[in-house]
Amino acid sequence: MSDERSERRGLTDHPGWFGFDYGGSGGSMILGIHADWPAYPCAPGGGHALLDLAQFPQGTRFFPIDDIDRCILFGAYNFDPKKPGRADDPMAPHAFQIAIWHEDLMLLQAENWISGVTPVCEREWEMRRRIEWGWPKRQLYTKLDDGTYEKIIMPPLPPVPDADDFSFGSPYEYPAFDDDEDGSEGAITVTAKGWETVTQQLAERLQVPESLPDLRKLLDGELYDHAARAIGVEVEEGLRRIVGNDDGFGQRLVGEFVNHLGTELFAYNTTLKIYQLRLRTFFKFVRNPHAHRKIVLARPQALALMTHGLELLGDIQAFRAGENEG
Repeated sequence: MSDERSERRGLTDHPGWFGFDYGGSGGSMILGIHADWPAYPCAPGGGHALLDLAQFPQGTRFFPIDDIDRCILFGAYNFDPKKPGRADDPMAPHAFQIAIWHEDLMLLQAENWISGVTPVCEREWEMRRRIEWGWPKRQLYTKLDDGTYEKIIMPPLPPVPDADDFSFGSPYEYPAFDDDEDGSEGAITVTAKGWETVTQQLAERLQVPESLPDLRKLLDGELYDHAARAIGVEVEEGLRRIVGNDDGFGQRLVGEFVNHLGTELFAYNTTLKIYQLRLRTFFKFVRNPHAHRKIVLARPQALALMTHGLELLGDIQAFRAGENEG
């Protein structure tokens, strides 16, 4: 194999590789993130960020863990009344993480769909990053191939914004997170307006396929709790069919499906992590609660939940169809 082909394979094998079909806003191309994270974002723009946050229950808070390539990895907490605190290890497999692009965070904050973001200029954003590393007192070094260490020389800080920087918009386009009043590290959360918006958006795009007539009957009869239970069963059955395990269930089945995507369909790691999060949250916050107890749902919430489940089911069926064609 030529060096060029080896290089190309190495690039696509990077854990943060998105592929050539992953587009940014304004028609830009984003090939990947220089990070090996437990979660990755959908393409920026298009409202995905609010939908991603809405995978979690109301009241969930998200605190920043890492910030790379204008994208932030958050840890989720306060979604379980029995364990409202943050995970001891926010990067642990059992913890929940979510990644959001800077530009999406700024849009959500500007629309008052989330709270907790403070817009800052690049200079202040960079200063905050350096202060977290112990700058200016702490000296940073990088280890060379020969085992010796070389001091890292920080580049000059970006300039303070001037009048010209406002000609094409605001230079305050970087997200910062100020500590809460109780002194804990700042976090973001979806506002009441954000929940109203995302619930309406999901409800409006609900399309029940003809293959699920019983689900339509449940919705028309306003039996929303039964409908939630039914869509949970359909998603779980869809996963069983694609992995070929009639006895699989719950989070273990999610793991089998993600492994199947990687080994049989050769999906990129970023795709695996995106679907892993979507399925983990669906089983944690939809499938399991509605399978074991009766939960009263208002119609907008029920329709939004149906859209979430049906879009997951559609993706699962699409993966299976692609596998059969192959």
